[in-house]
Amino acid sequence: MDDFTGMRAWRSLTLAVVLLAVLAVWLPTATAVGPDYRIGTDDVLGISVWDQKDLDQVVTVRPDGKISLPLVGETDAGGLTVAELAARLTTQYSKTVRGAQVTVAVREIRSRTVFFLGGVVRPGPMQLTQELTVLQGLSSVGGPLATADLESVFVLRGQKRIPVNLLMILQKGDMSQNVSLQPGDTVVVPSADAVYVLGEVKTPGQVKYTKGLTVMTAIAGAGGFTPLASARRVTVVRGEGAKREVLRINVTDIMSDPESKDVPLKPNDVITVPQRLF
Repeated sequence: MDDFTGMRAWRSLTLAVVLLAVLAVWLPTATAVGPDYRIGTDDVLGISVWDQKDLDQVVTVRPDGKISLPLVGETDAGGLTVAELAARLTTQYSKTVRGAQVTVAVREIRSRTVFFLGGVVRPGPMQLTQELTVLQGLSSVGGPLATADLESVFVLRGQKRIPVNLLMILQKGDMSQNVSLQPGDTVVVPSADAVYVLGEVKTPGQVKYTKGLTVMTAIAGAGGFTPLASARRVTVVRGEGAKREVLRINVTDIMSDPESKDVPLKPNDVITVPQRLF
């Protein structure tokens, strides 16, 4: 991989992260459930009986799909829409309460969990309160980390593993990769290997490791040298303990012939660019 290929790869990763951040702003916040929403296990419901404040209840749907209410006892709620449950409860309460009118509200959705694991800003569970794709779901949890491997994302759905290449979506518009999420899905974002660029570069920190990454392309991925950089005295530290190796590199020399003189990197290499001597 030459200098320009490495820079294009870095720009591609940066573009992907920026677009996901934009989507996070665009993504609408969760709204009240629609008329077709089916109540599920662990959902929290508010039950109100008109003009009977003492009968108002906040209940959680049990694993068997039932709820328990005063005067009514146990009744099925799981699988019903809000309107269907309200009609059922109105009929049941009418046996003991004259002119009973029941309203049902979903206070909290807990039955449509999607999990996000790995290299995302906010890993953990999220409730699927609206139709979302993988890209939108990732945006809602803050997007991937800078070191995420965007080409190796996958969705676990039961015993099925569904690969998702986010770069294909963002670079080539391949929306067949943008899987619609379902309750119970787990979205896994693997973390890519990285190298670390420190010192006199414009954006010091981690740079995603890719096959063929070199000292020059890693420095380019960190924004390039600052005006104070000493390109002749760059070091690469590789390994730890007895296996620790320090490479001293004259990048000025590499720039004159990058194809033959550039130094290939390994995961976890630490590149340090010192200040030039005055």
